[in-house]
Amino acid sequence: MARRWRGLEGSSRLHPNVPPWSLRALTVLLVLCSGACATAPGGPQAPRAPLETPAPAQVQADPAPTAPPVSGDAVLRARVEDLLARLSLEDKVGQLMMVGFAGTEVDASVEALVRGRRVGGVCLFKRNIVTGEQVARLNDGLRRLLADTIPPFLALDQEGGNVVRVNDGVVVLPGNMALGATRSPELAYAAGHAQGEDLARLGFNMNLAPVLDVNLNPRNPVIGIRSYGDSVPLVSELGRAFVRGQQDAGLVTVAKHFPGHGATDADSHTALPVMRESREEVLAQMEPFHAVMREGLDGLMTAHVAVPGLTGDDVPATLHPQVLGGLLRQRLGFEGLVLTDELEMDAIAQRYGVGRAAVMAVNAGADMVLIPWRAEKKTEVYEALLAAAHDGAIPRGRLDEAVRHILTAKVRRGLFEPPLQLAERLATPPSPEHAEVAHRIARAAVTLLRTDGRHFPLAPDMRLAVITAEDSLGEAIQARAPHAQVLNVPAYPSRARRSVLRQQARRLALSADVVVVGVINSRQLELVTMAAATGRPVLVVSMGLPYLAELADEARAVLAIYSYQPVATEAAAAALFGEIGTPGRLPVGLNRLAFGHGLDAPRKGGSGALHTERSAR
Repeated sequence: MARRWRGLEGSSRLHPNVPPWSLRALTVLLVLCSGACATAPGGPQAPRAPLETPAPAQVQADPAPTAPPVSGDAVLRARVEDLLARLSLEDKVGQLMMVGFAGTEVDASVEALVRGRRVGGVCLFKRNIVTGEQVARLNDGLRRLLADTIPPFLALDQEGGNVVRVNDGVVVLPGNMALGATRSPELAYAAGHAQGEDLARLGFNMNLAPVLDVNLNPRNPVIGIRSYGDSVPLVSELGRAFVRGQQDAGLVTVAKHFPGHGATDADSHTALPVMRESREEVLAQMEPFHAVMREGLDGLMTAHVAVPGLTGDDVPATLHPQVLGGLLRQRLGFEGLVLTDELEMDAIAQRYGVGRAAVMAVNAGADMVLIPWRAEKKTEVYEALLAAAHDGAIPRGRLDEAVRHILTAKVRRGLFEPPLQLAERLATPPSPEHAEVAHRIARAAVTLLRTDGRHFPLAPDMRLAVITAEDSLGEAIQARAPHAQVLNVPAYPSRARRSVLRQQARRLALSADVVVVGVINSRQLELVTMAAATGRPVLVVSMGLPYLAELADEARAVLAIYSYQPVATEAAAAALFGEIGTPGRLPVGLNRLAFGHGLDAPRKGGSGALHTERSAR
């Protein structure tokens, strides 16, 4: 499938109802983002005193009645400078590191890493998380390791959809593309706020979300449904609302992946993606990041993508002074936190080595480097950063600026404030209203792409067969039609298994009046074909990228829900049986269906009701 830009040359898809962009103005615009940027004093640091939980710096008021009031920003800057002055060179280097580890509890090796290096942050992954209560205890233990010094960022990637690290004790959102289908900034704000409150209850203080990449390439292997859609205004609007919600809940919010990963066709875990677009196209894709910067975004994560249209070479943005120092810091005026994506990805590690790359990233303008996996790579990075700080390869001013950004985020978001006791937090159950937010999003996202007007919605007394790559879809349908027969199939079956599944699908379809097939990827499309070959009507529920949904030509009706989370499959089942409507609209354009396409479901009990397509937005 050819890459389709649909409007990067100035169409209303990129800029509806607004004047044409001035790229010249973009390159000189200064954004007054949150965060202090005072110049650090040079020279050797004073010996480090033990750090207590600091109180705000005391500012002596001028007794004269005309003295101006001391601003909150001035107090924050004074507090940050006081903290910075207490740090040794080794402490500052530790602050630059966000690390990961294997295991689900604090042991001697974790203590040696976190306390021994005085690291600035810890990022937890699925390997670290068993339950909500367990990870809350883990976070509490990590915080205690640094109780007498600078508290760490305690981070994770909790995006919703297909990137979920913790499943219980928190709201699990359907994902960004489902939000894109709702077109609702109100729901986006509610999603960010609910998720932020739940994560904070478990001891997290940072989330590496939302994804603000614009998914312009249908073949993008790494973004897809993690994006709100392929419209710059849509991604910008929902991104702003989500960030506000999550930050209002007190969570440090790191949006990703700057300057944009959505138009690429490679995965930086295994190769270096290249943005081959013109300078104007690249700048257009950056607008969602620019939009959230204007509203006080805490931090950005960099993308390991080459941007020759901006830089003239193939150096990844993560390591490029023109991208981070020139464009992001100077021209866009961003003074928040800049964190790299994982430096152990092949796009970086194979070309530069992680130690060298860490030094390059910090000198380019990054404040923290993420090294979550191998223990020896963390040692390599620490030693490389420390050596560069000692010999001036990382200038003292750049080092202090990076640490200043880190401390500013920590002070602003209350990391120095003692949290509620763990027992008290665990005794407070998650709010039922948060779960309802996820259900509201899922129901508002259901998009009816097409129907023949005769087989949708379903009647509970039909003989139903369900073939699905997500068990929860079959369960939701059986809750409404207990006699429905369900065949659960693996998302990625082996070649031998696929042959068996085709025969099972055929036998199941022959015993039914209607067949529902839930698809996540192209492997399930052949099951649609096999079921339809029996002559039975087939309804398709697309739980992944909607580009796949329009390939199910044999289907009599196609629903897109953009997620395989249980809240999304429950909404799909409700729509299949006419309990709810189909209010969602396509957040991406397809080959045969336009951005904004969506049909209204016929009323339950109606026959051949007129289907109307809502206007695109």
